[in-house]
Parts: sequence; structure tokens; C-alpha cells
Amino acid sequence: MSSRVDADVTLDGRTAGDSRWRRMACSTLCAVALSSFSLAAAAQSDPSRAAQPGANRDFPKKLTITVVADEHLLSTFQERVSSWFNDGTQVRVTVASQVDEQELLASSPTEVRAWIVPLSDERALLTFSSVSPPAAPRHLVREVRLQQGFDELGLERVASITHSAFVALSEGVEGVEREQAERELGAAGVATPSSIAPKEAGVPTAPLASSSPAPVPTTSIPEPVRSPTAAPVPSASLLLAAGYGVRFRGAEGVGHGPSLALGVQLPGARTAYDFQLSGQYLLRTEFAADPFIASVQTTALRVQLGVEPRLGAAFFGQAMLGLGADLARISASAASSSAELRPSSNGTQWRGAGELTLGVLGRGALIDLGIYAQATLMFEDVRYNATTDAGETVLARPWRVQPALSIQGRFRSAL
Repeated sequence: MSSRVDADVTLDGRTAGDSRWRRMACSTLCAVALSSFSLAAAAQSDPSRAAQPGANRDFPKKLTITVVADEHLLSTFQERVSSWFNDGTQVRVTVASQVDEQELLASSPTEVRAWIVPLSDERALLTFSSVSPPAAPRHLVREVRLQQGFDELGLERVASITHSAFVALSEGVEGVEREQAERELGAAGVATPSSIAPKEAGVPTAPLASSSPAPVPTTSIPEPVRSPTAAPVPSASLLLAAGYGVRFRGAEGVGHGPSLALGVQLPGARTAYDFQLSGQYLLRTEFAADPFIASVQTTALRVQLGVEPRLGAAFFGQAMLGLGADLARISASAASSSAELRPSSNGTQWRGAGELTLGVLGRGALIDLGIYAQATLMFEDVRYNATTDAGETVLARPWRVQPALSIQGRFRSAL
């Protein structure tokens, strides 16, 4: 009887222990769940967590750039900057004639706003502003070193730094408050609203009693603010070119030789205008004019006018119209000693000519490389004749329209 009672007591004790263990386990799991929920809610409601570096989910994918420059200098700048982005960021470039101090550090939650302000031919200032409410606006100020203002290399360098600054700002790696950005701009000589007009003073409060007299505030005279200089307006450029070409002349054979050109280039909005003087020395070549063996050396002199429209970031087309003359030095000899005809004495001819040139140029900072196709129209009908008993006999006749190909390297320098 007692053994059954002990067994019942032991059984009841195990049952009670299991019940207490389940209650403790449930309480623990509930506490952990409530703690996790509280931490998640706190993380979502804490704005400082959303602003920590690397949190760029809500960062805008739109970049608006305002450049203080002439519009024709920036015809490809938007394309240059966009080529650096492959994440869908939209880039828009506008041009301003001067800095708007009120908009220089303005920020928007829908886009990153940037300003590019040239300080001189060798320096430019870039500012970037963004805001992700409820966090405060952040700004980034960078100075860019240039060689010759907004030339091809200068624009590419500015585009590269613009991309790197945008990425640094979006990832939260860099960025300062507005006051710090204004100090950096002021140090570079760019005016901001706070540096133009003093801030409104608040209502003065009564000073606290103290054993020592309060110091008398001194008024400091602000240093004069340097206004940014406008982007340099491109001037005319000096052109000096050297090349080599071949001309197909028909009966006179293929002429080839070096060429030189000296000219001036005037800039335009999207097209440059050229004026140049050129000359080509075609080496002496022999050709058959039965019963003679003749040879000719030609010097082609031209006055040329042309245009260079932009085709891409670094490529330009070229179309030129030239007028001038060919100076031909001709000599001939009998093909055999038994020939009854005798050539006349060696002579020199001036042949009027017009020329159309079409080409493509790859432009660099100072050196341009181009390939050209030309068509030369001879104004005179050139013929090699022989006088016989039967009258004049045409022995050879060069083409009236003579095609040509050439390559050319060109040095370009501002006047």
C-alpha cells in the first residue's frame, strides 16, 4: 500500500516539474520575442541609424549640375558625366552666367544639386548638396586643378571628379554641414549668403552678475569677397599642320609628297571656322607619252576656307574649299634614238585649280590627327601634244578631276 502511495507521489512530482519547466520556457521565449520586436521598432524610429554611412537606399538617382560657363563650351559635358554612371542615375546640365549665392548650397530630397564654378584657367570649384529628411542637409566642396580651363581634358577631369564626389556623398563617406561648407567656399573666394549679409541678431538677454566686467565685443571687418571669374572665352587658335598625301592624276601617274599648312581657327557654338594657306610638294614622277618619256614635278599652292563641326566628344569633321594653282615643271626625252619627233625644251606651267577636302579629326589637348579625301579640279585642259605633218597629235592628257588621299598631324595653340 505504501509502495503505491510512493509511486503516486513520485509520479505527481514529475508532472508538476514538467509543468513548471514549460511555463518557464514560454516566459523566456516571450521575453526574447518582445525584446527583438522592441529593438527592431527602435531601429526603425531612430533617425541616426538611417543616416549612418553606407545607408543609401533612399539616396536620389538624379544629379542636376549648374556650370558657370559659356554654353558652347559644354555641348558634350552632360554626355561626358552620364558616361561615368551605370546605375541609372539621371544627369542634367544647365548653364549660368554667374553664381547664384542663394542656390549655391540649396538642397532637395529628390535630387543632388551641384555647382561648377571656374576660379581661373587653372582652378575650378565643385559643390554638391543633398538631403534625406529628417537628417540635416550634407554638402561636399572640392577644388579641381585644370591646365587650360574647360578644354577637352579639363571637361573630362571635371566629369570624373563629379562622379567620384557623387558616389562618396551617396555612400555617406564624405559630407559636411552647411556652416563648414560655407567656410570652405569663403576660403576659396566664392561668396555665400552668410558672407554677404550678417545674420539677424537675436534679442539680447541680461548678463549674469559676475565679479569681473563683461568683455566689450569687437566688430571685425570682413575681408572683401572675391567674386568668381567667368569661364575663359576661347580665342582664336593658331594652326600648324604637316602631312603626306597621294594624288591620282591619270596619264601623269600617281603623285605623292609632303604638305604643310599654316592657318587660324575661330571658335563657334558647335562649329569651328578655319582659314589657312597650304602647299604640297609632289615628287617628280615619270610617265609614258609615246614616243617620249616625260616627267613632272608639281607644287600645289592653295588658299582654303573651311568648317569643323563636332561629331563626338573628341572627334570633329572638316570640310574645306580651296583655290590656287599647280606649278608643274615638265621635262621629256625621246623614248628611242630613232624617233623622228623631238621634244620641246623643258618648261614650267601654272595650272589653275580648285579643291574640295573632306576629313575626320581626332582632337587632343594640343595635337590633332586627321585623315582626308580630296578632289582637285583642274581649270585648264592639260594636254601633251606633238606637232606632225598631219597637225597636232595628243600624246597624253591628265584627268581634269584628280582624287587624292592624305593624313595630317596638326598643332593647335591659342593666340
